[in-house]
Amino acid sequence: MPGSARSPADRSTAWTSYDLLVALALAGCHGSKRQPGPPPPAPPKPSFRALDAEQQRLVADYEPVSRALTGYELAYRDRQGLAAETSALRGVVATALGRLRRDEATGGTARAKALLVAGLEARARALGEPAASAAYLSAWNHSVVDARRALTLMQDIRDRERLIPLPEDSIS
Repeated sequence: MPGSARSPADRSTAWTSYDLLVALALAGCHGSKRQPGPPPPAPPKPSFRALDAEQQRLVADYEPVSRALTGYELAYRDRQGLAAETSALRGVVATALGRLRRDEATGGTARAKALLVAGLEARARALGEPAASAAYLSAWNHSVVDARRALTLMQDIRDRERLIPLPEDSIS
C-alpha cells in the first residue's frame, strides 16, 4: 500500500503523542493513591414523635384508597356498577398519589413511601386496563405487593423504635 508507509518524522510525531497521553494518564493515576476521607456523617435520627408523624401522614394519605377498595372489589366481583366504581377509585388513587408524592419522608420511611407511590402508580395503570385482562392483573398484583411491602417496612421500623403498630387495614 503506497499511502500507508509513514516517514520517520510521522512515526516520531505519533510516538510523541502516545508518550504524552501515557504521561498524562500516569499523572492522573498518581493522584488516586490518596486515601479517601472519612465517610459523611449519618443524617440525624428523627425523634419518635417525628417518625410517628411522618408515617401517620403517609398512612393518612393512602387510607382513602383502602376504604374505596371495598366498593370497587364488590363491583368487580359482581360486575355491576364496575365502570362507576372504577372511575371513583381512579380519582381516589390520583388524589392519594399526589399527596404521597408531596410528603416528606426520611430513612426507611422514605423507602416505604417509594413503595406506596409505586403501588399506587401500578394501581392507576391497572384501572386503565380492561378488568381481568393480563395487563390489569399484572399491574393490580404489583400494586398489592408494593402496598404490603410498604406496610411491612413501616411496621418493622415501628417495632425497632417501639412505636404502636399501624392498623393492618390502613394500607391495602
